[in-house]
Amino acid sequence: MSGMTTIPRPNPETVSALLDTTWRLISAETARTEALDRKASAIAGFASLVVSLTATLGIRSLERVDGLWSLGVFLLALLTLVLSVGLAVTALLPREQVRGETMRGLVEAISGERDANAAKTRLVRGALVLLLVGLVLVAVEASTLAIREAQGAR
Repeated sequence: MSGMTTIPRPNPETVSALLDTTWRLISAETARTEALDRKASAIAGFASLVVSLTATLGIRSLERVDGLWSLGVFLLALLTLVLSVGLAVTALLPREQVRGETMRGLVEAISGERDANAAKTRLVRGALVLLLVGLVLVAVEASTLAIREAQGAR
């Protein structure tokens, strides 16, 4: 009997608990993905709206304020806002999802989804930063225009 090796048998309750925990982790990552998609969608929509308003303001500003500074602020504002939309839309692009029924497949699915969510988080943060920079530039542009118009009204 000393030469025989015994093969351990998995405890069905332990396996069931591990699978349940793994499925819960997948559900949590899926919820995180959905939340990031909502944020990216909101940023893309808002930044798109600001781009159209900026174009109108920029044309008016360029007509009334002379100088390359005004043109530079206008173009930089448009660029940052368009890049914000681009990053947000990129975050919304579908990613390949891996699903599995075995423990290894489930762990790989969780790992893949976490990696995708980490990349999506970076894109959403980048889009938000660019949106904020664009809004500051639009505020500078609008302030410059308002000052010029107030000086012209005197």
